[in-house]
Formats: sequence, C-alpha cells, structure tokens
Amino acid sequence: MKFLKWLLIILVVVLGLFFAVSFLLPKAYYVERSTTINAPAMVVYKEVVDLEAWQTWNPWNELDPAMTISYGEIKVGVGASYSWQSDKAGNGTMRITDTLAPSFARYELIFEGYEENPSFTEFKLEGENPSGPTTVTWTFEGDVGDKLFARWMVILMDKMVGASYEQGLAKLKEKCEG
Repeated sequence: MKFLKWLLIILVVVLGLFFAVSFLLPKAYYVERSTTINAPAMVVYKEVVDLEAWQTWNPWNELDPAMTISYGEIKVGVGASYSWQSDKAGNGTMRITDTLAPSFARYELIFEGYEENPSFTEFKLEGENPSGPTTVTWTFEGDVGDKLFARWMVILMDKMVGASYEQGLAKLKEKCEG
C-alpha cells in the first residue's frame, strides 16, 4: 500500500511539473535557413511560386512517397494552393498569400489539428546582379496557442524543420543551377 501511495505522489508531481513547465514554454516559433544559388533571382522565384515545381525539390515528398497532393484551381502565384495527405507527414494545406517578383513570396500553412493557428513560410530572394547569384532565405513561423503538448515541440522546431529546409534548399539550388 505504501508503494502505491508513493507511486501516486510521484505521478502527481511529475504531471504537475509537466503542466507547470508547459505554461512557461514559448508559444511562438521561428526557423530560418539560407543558401546562395548561382542563378538569377527570377529563375529561383519561378520555382518557389509554382506549386507544381515545388514538388521536385520539396523535402517532405521523400519522407512519404505515398503522399497524395491535390492542387487548387490556381497553381502559380497569389491564390495558388495545394493540400496533402500523408500517414508520415500529416495532412494540411498551403496557399500563396503574397508575392513580389522576383524577391519575395509568402505562404500560409494550415496543418490538420492546428487550423486555428496557421503557420507562415516565406522566401526572400536577394542579389546584386540580375544574372545571379541569389541569396535565398527560407523562413517558417507560427504560434501554437494554448496547446501545451505543442509548446514542447516549439523548443525542438528549429532542429526538426531546419534540417528539412536545408535539404530543400540544396535541392532547389541543384535544380536552379542545373
């Protein structure tokens, strides 16, 4: 009986600590990765605003080759969208919300289960010379709101998403330079 009493006390303390620490963890996350691509900014821009072209360098496609993708009526530029369904990468929708050729594109991402807290990703393309090279910066940001378990993920977000961004940028570089 003493053992069960101590086990219950330990369980309550651990759960209490989990919730207490969860309230102190950040809600917002921000990930950023950059690379230099030896190609004109317009070549890179055309890749990042064409959602069908995305699929040739999207790092998450390799995670689940069985992923199904459905495009909206518009596939390029503002208003373009696609949805994905995947047992390994989850389900969601991405929509281009803003662009400025050839230097900027912004997207809204809505992940299943987090519809009330969309995420945003951006590409910033900078280059002194119109013929290249182009510095490409890919960012990801959002807020998990009051979801306590998701706050634990926030502290790991840079590590989890950053590696995929590096892989995607390397593929984008290879495609644009090829």
